[in-house]
Amino acid sequence: MAKLNFWNREFGRNIRFKVILVFIFITILLLAIIISKHLLTYENLSVQSKQYQNGIFGRSVFEQNPNATLGNRADPNYRIHFPLDHRPHVDFDIEWWYLTANLHGVDEEDKPQYFGLQWTLFRFRNPAQLKFEDAENTWGNQHIYMAHASVHSKDKHWFAEKFARGAVGNAGTMDEPFELFIDNWQWINTEDEQNLLPAKLHFSIPLVAQKSDAQVAPNSNNSNSEKHVETLSVTLNLSQSGPYVKHGDNGYSIKSSNGQHASHYYSAPFVDVAGQFKILNTESKSAISVSGKAWFDQEWTSQLLDTATLGWDWLSLHLQDGSKVMAFRMRLRDQEDHITGSYISPKGVLTTLAPASIQLTPENFTVVNSKRLPLSWRLTIPSRNIDIQIKSRKTEQWNPAFVSYYEGMVEVSGSHLGEGFLELTGY
Repeated sequence: MAKLNFWNREFGRNIRFKVILVFIFITILLLAIIISKHLLTYENLSVQSKQYQNGIFGRSVFEQNPNATLGNRADPNYRIHFPLDHRPHVDFDIEWWYLTANLHGVDEEDKPQYFGLQWTLFRFRNPAQLKFEDAENTWGNQHIYMAHASVHSKDKHWFAEKFARGAVGNAGTMDEPFELFIDNWQWINTEDEQNLLPAKLHFSIPLVAQKSDAQVAPNSNNSNSEKHVETLSVTLNLSQSGPYVKHGDNGYSIKSSNGQHASHYYSAPFVDVAGQFKILNTESKSAISVSGKAWFDQEWTSQLLDTATLGWDWLSLHLQDGSKVMAFRMRLRDQEDHITGSYISPKGVLTTLAPASIQLTPENFTVVNSKRLPLSWRLTIPSRNIDIQIKSRKTEQWNPAFVSYYEGMVEVSGSHLGEGFLELTGY
């Protein structure tokens, strides 16, 4: 009996030992599986992040995703109508409502100040996502909203970006009164109408640390980014002193020599601005009254996100004689750059500038954010006796967003004086 008890004890110990070994083995195996999945997820996210950053603003989206279905193509027979076409065009893959403004003001010490302001609401359709939304669940829609707000002074830059799912209430548009919004950033018609203008624009953004070679996005988790101790609160009244204009052929804007890239595109180039900047920091508060001129664009397309599109260079100019100029250079793979634009008379009459009637040439390049950028241009329109030099008013005007690009003030000299904005993407 004693021997039997001994073997029972030994057998029990062996069983417990083996159970513990099996438990340890299973635990190690599960940990290995979890770690491998995390590594794969990290690698996939890294690839997706790189693809995303290389897949917006003229950098090949659809060829990277075999499940993607291209949205509607721009139609040369479509005619833009207002106020209907202020609203989203959800069957197109990318759309933006975009304001730039050259503003001037006087600070509390009566010193003159100048500012460059940008506010943009983007809508992206994710063609790879299947719709599953219904009356009770709208999260399954295909649309993502992104917004950028930027203000430059002579020596400061305030900037922020926001992201939101479409159709769930915190980003999008409203019809009456017409409204563009994402979270607490708001553009709203001030006459309770369906029109874009007149409107009030309000947003608040933090100060971005200026860096000589690179900048960190305000929403970044980078531990090296500096804390934001200053916020700029912007409230602007926007009024229209001239008509909307439709670029290209009644708003059908061709972007390439072979005609395969096009968009629907209109502008409000006669926007007067008056409002206030409030600078809030940990030590003080101050306010600056500002006024100036703004340019508004709305554009929608599904044809600027393929592998052929490398990026674009875009200019909007307010000339002192009251006329306006829009010019852009589309950079395309295995094609010549496509250059065209619009001349708008002081009364708002638009003349489309075919490639043969406009010359837009970069003159000098400057390294910004480790990128060689054309910040000085020559623009000639012989039919209008325009021969001007365009230079960035401030070198460091890089938007440090998740999808980063150059956006900033320019000044105009030569046959005409003026000011405006320059956008450079795809660099």
